[in-house]
Amino acid sequence: MKRRYSLKTIGSVFLLSAAVGLSASTGARAQQVYSSQPQPQDSQQSGNFQQPPAPDAAQLAAMRKDVQVAASYQLPDDFLPRMTTTLQALQDAGLQPPPPEGHISLDDTIKRVESVPGIEPVLKSQGFTARQFVMGLTSFGITYAVTSHAADAKDAPRLNPHNVSLLQKNPDAVRALLQQMGNQPGQPQ
Repeated sequence: MKRRYSLKTIGSVFLLSAAVGLSASTGARAQQVYSSQPQPQDSQQSGNFQQPPAPDAAQLAAMRKDVQVAASYQLPDDFLPRMTTTLQALQDAGLQPPPPEGHISLDDTIKRVESVPGIEPVLKSQGFTARQFVMGLTSFGITYAVTSHAADAKDAPRLNPHNVSLLQKNPDAVRALLQQMGNQPGQPQ
């Protein structure tokens, strides 16, 4: 039986990666944050998503490196509307990129996305490669997490200034993408 994950689960995984990187100032703190993250709300629906165990020191170092690489990745100027459209196209096609399992690298995540049958033509039709798709979503998630939680971002990765500006100048497009990812609350508080 083919496992399917909602865009909300995928978005949660990318944003969780950002949160782990943000809070990884010490191994103990990262493990505490990582293990205390709530399960995605639709985990019961998929029935198969399980949070991986806290990372060990080597995994934590690799994750920090990947987080910095993704945080430095420059998003194209049309990223927000194009990614929103891409996620809708994937949903319409019944395709779900797999969320990372355990502690895998960005390169392994890209390979896993590339391995999804039928995903390449959909991504290509929207102007993305699998690498651009993963790097873009991850960079967006990290940039959003850091800029939204600046008080908690003491050990945050260095963000690409272009991305910060892009998100600040386009709040409606940010909300639309978050909504498409399923991570935007329904009502502002």
